[in-house]
Amino acid sequence: MMCCKPKQSIRRWPLLLMLVFTFTATQAPASEQHTRDFFADNVLPLSDPEHLSPLYDAIGERRFVLLGESTHGTHEYYYWRAKISRELITNHGFSFIAVEGDWNAIYQLNDFVKLRDAAGDNAAIDARALLRNHSIRWPRWMWVNEDFADFLDWLRTHNAELPMEQRVGVFGIDMQDPQDSMEHVLDWFQHNDTSNYPQVADAYRRILDFPEAFRGYAQHLVHGGERLNNQMALAAELLHDQLDGTPADADKATWVARENALVAKRAEAQFHGATQQGPESWNARARFMHEALLRLAKRHGEESRGIVWAHNTHVGDSSATGMSHRGEVNIGHLLRASEGEDNVFIVGFGTNQGSVIASSDWGGEQREMTVIPAHPESYEGLLHQSGITQGLFVFDDAARQGDLLTPRHQRAIGVIYRPPNEAYVPTILTRRYDSFIYVDETQALKPL
Repeated sequence: MMCCKPKQSIRRWPLLLMLVFTFTATQAPASEQHTRDFFADNVLPLSDPEHLSPLYDAIGERRFVLLGESTHGTHEYYYWRAKISRELITNHGFSFIAVEGDWNAIYQLNDFVKLRDAAGDNAAIDARALLRNHSIRWPRWMWVNEDFADFLDWLRTHNAELPMEQRVGVFGIDMQDPQDSMEHVLDWFQHNDTSNYPQVADAYRRILDFPEAFRGYAQHLVHGGERLNNQMALAAELLHDQLDGTPADADKATWVARENALVAKRAEAQFHGATQQGPESWNARARFMHEALLRLAKRHGEESRGIVWAHNTHVGDSSATGMSHRGEVNIGHLLRASEGEDNVFIVGFGTNQGSVIASSDWGGEQREMTVIPAHPESYEGLLHQSGITQGLFVFDDAARQGDLLTPRHQRAIGVIYRPPNEAYVPTILTRRYDSFIYVDETQALKPL
């Protein structure tokens, strides 16, 4: 019974949601030669971290910096995101990092980077040992890899010189493992609010008793079953009352429990959306990411500044892509709309060929795979034809109002990669991003 052994009754099942894009544009793009000339005329060198100075000048005082990736398994993307983040944290006052990782799993890394474990048994542990033993769901390679471990070690060392209230944390703003979050919520109620524990456990059990939990719930909805959105919202409402509407002043444990309860609440909306015709399943996830980011900013104070690491499909403004034609939104678009473009800076990444860590099937074995050369008419294909091996682009107002305002396709590789079948997103590059980093040939991450 859940009320007696909640953790034993919960099975973890990551959400399977994939985007499929076709190589079809609604308008003829600018000529290929014109696009190649644009790249050749506007590329800035990028062989050394010091070459990023124009990027920092362009970021200025913006509150949010979103750092993308066109794959989930490329070393160079992690390397340059880490270099940019280190500079922003060290010299520009950035307060926290939010990544495309599950809320509960990534939050557990905070004790490490903020040295909350310094007086305990794990005082001498390094990030590699921590990550190897950490219960991060598949695809583990996104965070259990050499590059992310190096960054966590650096952040821990950086924080060691600061008082606790100034230490920079790393947070997940994704919701792909709601059952892990539900375990955390049940544990909190069992130890902190025993009077409400039975009703929360009963509400969660309504979904967890389905075969494969949320997946079974989706089948229940398809066959006309009752929607359980009120039951999944109960814990979040109770915890909001516990916080008395002021989460910025709340104790850490209650705030973390409330965030995990919101994961479960939004997961129900995502699975409900998956049973409908339309974009609501994708949008439920996008809205959670946006809202979680804003709650982090509120938690850190009015003067806080945040960095986001996520795929281009999440950070690159969806209104400048074919996603908008399907009614899909993402963090980049929602954040520009809610906070103003002058408060948001988006950096996209791309590559032509190389290697990547990915899988052929959902939940399958991770392996190093060859990234085939990009479609010759895509942005990456034309960048390759321009002879650019590695470069930085910073798009000013002239570039945003220039000739590259009809869509051209940009590659998007997720955790599943099955060449020669590939996904491309119709994109207006100079409006989807404020800056773009291109590496012609990239290398795969090194999983731990």
